Amino acid sequence: MDLNLLQANINHCARAQDLLFQSMAEWSIHVAVVSEPYYVPSGVDWVGDRDGLVAITSRSIEGSPALVDVVRGKGYVSALIHDIMVVGVYFSPNRSLADFEDFLAEVGALIGRSRSSRVLIAGDLNAKSVAWGCPATTPSGRELEEWATVTGLMVLNRGSVNTCVRRQGGSIVDVTFADE
Repeated sequence: MDLNLLQANINHCARAQDLLFQSMAEWSIHVAVVSEPYYVPSGVDWVGDRDGLVAITSRSIEGSPALVDVVRGKGYVSALIHDIMVVGVYFSPNRSLADFEDFLAEVGALIGRSRSSRVLIAGDLNAKSVAWGCPATTPSGRELEEWATVTGLMVLNRGSVNTCVRRQGGSIVDVTFADE
């Protein structure tokens, strides 16, 4: 089963979240990982982390429930969608490298406990690395690269187009990983 995935950072904007719904319908998107959602609607097709920082939304695929085996943590949420463990992640750029290492360890443990052999991780990790198109690698980017290698994940990002664009400039901090 192939999933069409959309990863978006809504930046707590209601209009952006409305556009997300429209884009999912127009592009036949099955799953969206939403960082900094405006809100997480109640219902069976949305799940969010403990702090409202990241969410996953999905529509039913081939008659199976959209989201099962949901696990919520601080800055991450996971759900089994068909036979793929989808993990949405968000990590604030204002937290320390030690906090980031702890966060990655917790997400790594979650993946290790999964009953699915297929894993997809997507979100805004605020870590920069040349491995996913940034011009330079930061300490958090280096940590994320090493974590992905140890965890058996590969980067799906291609090219060097900014994934975060603001008035001050842009960066590539939204990253997607998957197992082989």
